[in-house]
Amino acid sequence: MKKIYLLSFLLISGVSVLIFQKSNSTINPMQQQSFSDGDDAVERSKWDLQRLADPATGRIPQNIRAEELQFASTLPILETTYNATSRSGAGFQYRGPVNVGGRTRGLAVDVANENIIIAGSVNGGIWRSIDGGITWNRSWALNENMAVSWIAQDQRPGHTNTWYASTGEPVGASSSGNGSAYYLGNGIYTSTDNGLTWAVIANTSSGTPHSFDNVYDLIYKVVTDNHDTSNAILYVATYGAIFRSVNGGSTWTLQKGNASGASFSYYTDVEVTSTGIVYAALSSDGPSKGIWRREISSTWTSISPPGWDAGTVERCVIGLNPSNDNQVYFLAETPNMGKRTTNYKGDPEWTSLWKYTYVSGNGTGAGGIWEDLSANIPYDSSQFGNFNSQGGYDLLVRVHPSNQNIVFIGGTNVYRSTDGFTTMNNTTAIGGYDIASTLPHYINYPNNHSDQHNLVFLPSNPDIVYQANDGGVYKSANIQANPVVWQDINNGYNTAQFYTVALDHATPGNDIIMGGTQDNGTWFTNTTNSTVPWTQPGRGDGAYCAIDNGHNFYYTSRQQGKLMKSTLDINGNTIGFNRIDPISPDSIIYKFINPFVLDPNNNNIMYWAAGNKIYRNDSLTSIPLSGNWDTISTGWYLFPDTINHAGAAVSAFGISSSPANRLYVGTDKNFIYRVDNANGPAPVMTEVTDNVNFPANAYINCIAVDPNDADHVIVVFSNYRVYSLFYSYDGGATWTKGAGNLEGASNAGPSLRWASIIPTANGNVYLVGSSTGLYATNLLNNTSTVWMQMAPNEIGNLVVDMIDFRTSDGYVAIATHGGGMFSTTITDTLSTGIHIIDAIVSDLKVYPNPVRDKVFIEYVKNDDRAVVFRLYDERGRLVAKNLQGSQDKGKNLITYDVSTLKKGVYFIRVETGSSYKSRKILIL
Repeated sequence: MKKIYLLSFLLISGVSVLIFQKSNSTINPMQQQSFSDGDDAVERSKWDLQRLADPATGRIPQNIRAEELQFASTLPILETTYNATSRSGAGFQYRGPVNVGGRTRGLAVDVANENIIIAGSVNGGIWRSIDGGITWNRSWALNENMAVSWIAQDQRPGHTNTWYASTGEPVGASSSGNGSAYYLGNGIYTSTDNGLTWAVIANTSSGTPHSFDNVYDLIYKVVTDNHDTSNAILYVATYGAIFRSVNGGSTWTLQKGNASGASFSYYTDVEVTSTGIVYAALSSDGPSKGIWRREISSTWTSISPPGWDAGTVERCVIGLNPSNDNQVYFLAETPNMGKRTTNYKGDPEWTSLWKYTYVSGNGTGAGGIWEDLSANIPYDSSQFGNFNSQGGYDLLVRVHPSNQNIVFIGGTNVYRSTDGFTTMNNTTAIGGYDIASTLPHYINYPNNHSDQHNLVFLPSNPDIVYQANDGGVYKSANIQANPVVWQDINNGYNTAQFYTVALDHATPGNDIIMGGTQDNGTWFTNTTNSTVPWTQPGRGDGAYCAIDNGHNFYYTSRQQGKLMKSTLDINGNTIGFNRIDPISPDSIIYKFINPFVLDPNNNNIMYWAAGNKIYRNDSLTSIPLSGNWDTISTGWYLFPDTINHAGAAVSAFGISSSPANRLYVGTDKNFIYRVDNANGPAPVMTEVTDNVNFPANAYINCIAVDPNDADHVIVVFSNYRVYSLFYSYDGGATWTKGAGNLEGASNAGPSLRWASIIPTANGNVYLVGSSTGLYATNLLNNTSTVWMQMAPNEIGNLVVDMIDFRTSDGYVAIATHGGGMFSTTITDTLSTGIHIIDAIVSDLKVYPNPVRDKVFIEYVKNDDRAVVFRLYDERGRLVAKNLQGSQDKGKNLITYDVSTLKKGVYFIRVETGSSYKSRKILIL
């Protein structure tokens, strides 16, 4: 809900590339609980960057997502679906929420079968519906790049089974990937089976994941030229350039802008009319700035409207008139030019809206008529009724296909004009926020969500419209109605972006899960039936949450430390509530996702992070639920001791069960403290930082304490390019490295986010959530610790931001950022056989990866025991029973031809008896 801000820099040929981030909060119209959030995208950007950037450079490594996915493909897999002898008991169950979608930019309806809809989430990949959005199924591999930015269909007769998807999000990189560089893409993908499976177009994927050296890593849009029925013509708007292909992407030619050099247009857009006329827009920071037009078999002509060359034009989007190819709309962020509006805080926004009508010739001069409609952009001086694109983050313009007077523009809200915005008199807000609401009780338009990215008209009836925004996918059966009625069609569109998760730790068999999500608040379920919708007891950007023992009270928080205590009915609806975060000095700056923790032995006590200070509340249960919206003093006690390192702030808590009352405190500058008798009258923080081995200035994102032994503790650093995990058996007096095989050369592994120590009858199970999925081990063994990926077919390489568990019945909940929530049960140590196979086979290498024809399996056999190699598909089905190769002691090589196999993800597995390990490969 705030303007987009700089997150970090990526360097290409010495040029700084700006990636931006946004923030948003919403309130359910059926439950108008809120407080004045002070939503601030700057703080989210700082938080993302601080907890993920390489501390040595202050930047998130370039193209880190491609690099870490490649690294993760080499790690062993704990395939519980294959292993009948697994004693852990459980596969992984998707829990939902079935009714919460994530940020979505790509959306298209199949022109040959209007029941088929393809949606692309910037966090959750591609999803497909065959019943008009009633249900959805994932059609994107879990180990693929999830940052889908646009969807396009080849609409030529006989070619409608071909689709294209662009990846990389140049504007608005989400916290889910946590940082700008994370949301670089991997080029353009294509599907030839009507969206069921997808494969990358090879020449748009650089093959150099360690550096951002390909403009196809950041793509705004891919569009098809359906006018030419003979050739598969594509146009793509990338960072800095517009490209064209006449053969479905096999080769590309530069059209406008530049792919290398010292100057780039950061923002680009492109559209093709039904008669093959192409329009392109490039921002004013590059040499090809402006609006361009190209006729068939002709050159590009600059047709920029008056004054644009003299001003600053940032993001500009194009809206074709489907019923008149000679008319085109352009909506742009134009600082200090056009219409000045304000956001809810009163910060200024400048936007321009122009209509172009082609008359004759090449469209320049008298050959084209420009109408400046900027003065009619909605502005009423209210908090939520003004047009606001958040610096171009959410920006769209569309023309109704059968009525050219009906024009839509979208920012945080979507507006409909029935006179083409020629006046302000016939404009209506039809989605996003409820424009009549004010702080603190702001709400959404009914059954809708803020931050608009796409509107798609049903070909047979353009009054039926599908909408993509930060809440997922929505549908209106009549876009001309007054008022417009929306239907939430996120049922099964499993792209929710969780930051946090909480369980009732005292009630065995209880199925309640609660978690905080980006943009969509905090959600609740009490059933294992994933088809049952979740309810929303908390709003804003959902942050840390907690459930007291016996689930009498629930604690939810939102961005920048706003905390609520509530009671809920059996379905998760709020009965009573009160805001309870402490009255604190204005000088205290809370983390965007601010940590707190309940004492597991006394749920009347909470520890709360406040910058370099700690508050404790000793009277949680006695705080009345009076509906108060302000901070309180009841029960809060400020620790007399504070973090004694300049600039360091509390970033994580770990609290003990046995013995009780020991609090571990982590900071965002690598320092860790132990507080014995944290419930006492004058708690003292004792620093237990390993000043030799802990990474300097790194962010402690999690502290895990063994429920049976408070001396046994794990600390997790979430930054890239640092050693990420340490453990101690003596309360922090000494620390040992424990990331093992999750760290590559130069600490090139994934970002670790969370750790849990789960006691079982036969020993502990250790879980780690990371930016490439969930990992587990039975044994912490210094740098030799072997972590195995869990749930490769359920969670895959989704970001796992948090884990919670219950010791009494082994119940575990896993919060993913982009794929919703999962649960499992762990009641015994993991039966893996991995150590046996490691003794027989070492130096296992599988290459090339990805592969098109022949794959080579290289390994060293250490003794005479026989091993077999088998190939499984992504669902665990056996594809090849015994890959033939030598069995000699020493170095061996197996060659296997995969050219006849269907493209997709496969697992090559080496086995001996019940012992095995796998390598993941991608067949193109």
